[in-house]
Amino acid sequence: MRNESSRMQRLAFVLASLLAAAGSAHAAGGITGDKKSALDKLEEGDAVRKRVLLRGGRFEAAPAVGFTLGDAFSRNVLLGGQLTYHFTESWALGATVFGGLGVTTGLADDVKSKRPEKVDGDEAFSNVGLLGSLDVYYSPLIGKFALFGRNVLHYDLHLLLGVGGASVSGTKDVEGFSFAPVAGIGMRTFINDWFSVNLSLRDYIYSSAINAVTENNEGGGTDTSASDEISNNFAVTIGAAFYFPQLPQTSN
Repeated sequence: MRNESSRMQRLAFVLASLLAAAGSAHAAGGITGDKKSALDKLEEGDAVRKRVLLRGGRFEAAPAVGFTLGDAFSRNVLLGGQLTYHFTESWALGATVFGGLGVTTGLADDVKSKRPEKVDGDEAFSNVGLLGSLDVYYSPLIGKFALFGRNVLHYDLHLLLGVGGASVSGTKDVEGFSFAPVAGIGMRTFINDWFSVNLSLRDYIYSSAINAVTENNEGGGTDTSASDEISNNFAVTIGAAFYFPQLPQTSN
């Protein structure tokens, strides 16, 4: 009986060892798993699902303010905005319009004080009256970052190309309308699903005169003249963008 009991104990020990080994192998398989190809992972649903599409299929209305850079005689404050439709997360088409308000620079004040005979008032210096363009946007970089380690904000960096026009105000010698292609770069930072803050740098390329010059003529009077030239006209703008519909779509 004692021998029979010993054999039974040894058999129970062997069975317990086999069961433990089988359980360990199953757990290890669940941790490491079989090596899967990228296609296998996509088919099994390992790819990101239910991603919030903050841009695709939505309208963006963005009132904005800005100013021009590198102006010699008249700094321009810009007021306007843009309306954009996002076909996808990366591609969009929009219309942008800005009106300008000219403010004379220190150089213009120096010219008026030191050479008043050459300047016929403030209107001798041209300023931006209107900028308008139809733009195509492409976002090569879309991502997110943690603000103060708490809030996660989504953003995109985008490029833009457009065609439009520029209306320049001033005396009859400098005023006029010119064809103006535009190129630029910008960034959107989403505060929530339906609101973002936009920052952009645009380069409007058009032909205009920056000032008119007064000259004495042979009859004892004065004539004014101005020379047009093609130049790069840079503008920095910041806007508050609202998205419609307010509830974004989600990916499959």
